[in-house]
Amino acid sequence: MSRMIRLGVLLPAMLLAVTGCASLHKRTDMNAFNAHRPRSILVVPVVNETTELSAPGVFMSTITAPLAERGYYVFPVYLTEILFRDLGLSEAGHIHQLPPQRFYELFGADAVLFVTIKDWSTKYIVINSSVVVSMHYQLKDTRTGEVLWERDGGAVHSSGGAAGGNPLAMLVVAAVSAAVNAVATDYRPLARQANGLVFLPPKGLPAGPYHPKYQMDGAEFE
Repeated sequence: MSRMIRLGVLLPAMLLAVTGCASLHKRTDMNAFNAHRPRSILVVPVVNETTELSAPGVFMSTITAPLAERGYYVFPVYLTEILFRDLGLSEAGHIHQLPPQRFYELFGADAVLFVTIKDWSTKYIVINSSVVVSMHYQLKDTRTGEVLWERDGGAVHSSGGAAGGNPLAMLVVAAVSAAVNAVATDYRPLARQANGLVFLPPKGLPAGPYHPKYQMDGAEFE
């Protein structure tokens, strides 16, 4: 009887574990993206949820290259920003609230990329420091407003530590070293790294029409 009870308890847990494993390996749904196959992408000004005022400008300087390398035409981000300002749209939050169809009317773009900066900071843990950038990306079709692709991305640079010697001196030297390294770290390479990785397989964007693998890289995506 006790054996039957144990089986009754273990079986649901085993089924849950199997289900969990299956969900971890679930293939990314690219049906919406493949149905629309955008050729051109408009990157609108980013929403900055951090306290770092320089984050949007640094980020925007790193977004065009990785998208172009994936085979898409990317509208010049600074010219785009100027046009928005001429239209009285200087706040990124207001721009993100516009209907996607409006971007087609203004630019003729196939898709619009919305990015929100979630983290852009230096974090200290004991004698180590970590410089962190984190973003949320969402690509929408400009004719239908349908979400074609959505991901989170980011990068981290860690520093700190100290050589052997007096324990107290080690702590002081390590703390100073961590602070100096954190201040000296440029966010631009981290943003460039994050953008470079988020658009690559197996979770990124399929190759665009100006890429040699256009419509040939489906197997690279999970």
